[in-house]
Amino acid sequence: MLRSTALRELCSFSFRRPFNTVCASKTDETLVIEEEKYSNWLQRCSVTSSLDTGKAIHAKFVKESLLSSLFLHNHLLNMYMKSGEPRTALNLFEEMPQRNVVSWSATIAGLVQHGCPNEALLLFQQMYRSGFRPNEYTLVSALNACSLSENSSQAYQIYAWIVQLGFELNVFLMNAFLTALIRHGKLVEAVEFFEKCQVRDIVSWNAMIAGYLQFSYSEIPSFWYRMNHDGVKPDNFTFATVLTGLAALSDLKMGLQVHAQLTKYGHGDEICVGNSLVDMYLKNQNLIDGSKAFNEMPEKDVVSWTQMASGCLQCGEPRKALRIVEDMKKMGVKPNKFTLATALNACANLASLEEGKKTHGLRIKLGQDVDICVDNALLDMYAKCGCMDGAWGVFQSMHDRSVVSWTTVIMGFAQNGHAKEALDVFNRMRLEHIEPNYITFICVLYACSQGGFIAEGWDYFFSMTSKHGITPGEDHFACLVDLLGRAGHIKEAEALIQSMPFQPGVLVWQTLLGACRVHGDLETGKRAAAQALALDKEDPSTYVLLSNMFANSSNWGGVGDLRKLMEARDVKKMPGCSWMS
Repeated sequence: MLRSTALRELCSFSFRRPFNTVCASKTDETLVIEEEKYSNWLQRCSVTSSLDTGKAIHAKFVKESLLSSLFLHNHLLNMYMKSGEPRTALNLFEEMPQRNVVSWSATIAGLVQHGCPNEALLLFQQMYRSGFRPNEYTLVSALNACSLSENSSQAYQIYAWIVQLGFELNVFLMNAFLTALIRHGKLVEAVEFFEKCQVRDIVSWNAMIAGYLQFSYSEIPSFWYRMNHDGVKPDNFTFATVLTGLAALSDLKMGLQVHAQLTKYGHGDEICVGNSLVDMYLKNQNLIDGSKAFNEMPEKDVVSWTQMASGCLQCGEPRKALRIVEDMKKMGVKPNKFTLATALNACANLASLEEGKKTHGLRIKLGQDVDICVDNALLDMYAKCGCMDGAWGVFQSMHDRSVVSWTTVIMGFAQNGHAKEALDVFNRMRLEHIEPNYITFICVLYACSQGGFIAEGWDYFFSMTSKHGITPGEDHFACLVDLLGRAGHIKEAEALIQSMPFQPGVLVWQTLLGACRVHGDLETGKRAAAQALALDKEDPSTYVLLSNMFANSSNWGGVGDLRKLMEARDVKKMPGCSWMS
């Protein structure tokens, strides 16, 4: 009753008109009662999305010629929009013999809600040309349409109308304009507008924080301090956004402060806030507090579980990641494509083919609910587990293959001792007109190195620039140096390094040093070691390679001197590890 009365008050006197001549004998009081009854029914249909019931009422209106009531017409419009029938609502709007500001506003708002911002803006312009004066509700919808539209200039035009109509103190309109500026990437203008706003609420502050998160998250800490200083009480959106920004900044110190305020204000039970809090700890490599925050969440969704599993993986705990995924399944939460990708990456890190096959089974169950990223992770898992038959089977079954798919298979074959097959896949890739990228050529040159294909390696190396427009980087030169070094062409490898168009890095010199160790070229090895140590005297790999080269030539004095040098420089040899227990 209250809702329908308020709606009628927004309309002109003509809002409640006699039905028509069929109903002319009815008293005004009877008409009001019928309007009230049908409007209440239509409102219930809108709330419950009962489209069939709404259509039945519409049919009754047509049958009994009740559609001359503008009041009921507007309720029908609203019902169709809220029930997911924007086209039907638009047709109804076009057929209306009379319209008022509510008719226009309901139609514009409905089009925006159904993802038709350009049509909504065209209708708004048509309304203005028809002589109707928009109200605050119309203008909010028009600004929301501007946020979703590609054309940002219309937002400025609508704001000019807002000023002209005297609505500058309407905080909903100010927030809608602020959001439109931010959605179009106009952060500087948004900041300027925010500073000049005479009215602000928590939505205004949240809009700015969201803008900073998207375009300049380094500003979030200072804006958060200002918000606290001004006494603005944050809500769940504020906390979630701020924590996400601090996660991106890896600012654990401030993250702890925000966590304390979160506890004070009592928003910690909300999933979106809990997810952001866990993410903040995990992005700071704080797995202990991240796990604690995760375990304290009263409710968890698929994002919560997947994020926790991914955090375990990023913190070097792939087994914990798999346990999280297993617990998630036990709780009845259905994994999504991101969960699968995380689980497969964990299996790849562990080289656990058994666990990988289990996850492959989950991928099959999800069917079409996955994308190419999951299949690429599946390829990588099989390759890193040494099962190239499984990887090739997955590759062959893929309907869509990206350059990442091809590159993963090439590297898989190369790393598992099938250099020729790796090059065959690359040649097939070129025949299918898939353009290789920077990483693809690292894998191809690595395959040449593993297979000893010197001529092919040079051909691929030169083709990077001549055929594909890719400038070779240090990794490509390192692969070529390794290829030459493995074949014993030490002088040629050193000459290649000296001809590099940029300063060689540690990796290239270490690669040459490794080849010198294998082939016993002490003099070239010493030069390579000196160059590597000049670039990074704390990298233990150089000392180890040089020490092994001295040991191979029975130069035990050199080995002893090198160990003393490592002790003097406090260089620690990295401990080895094995999958074998």
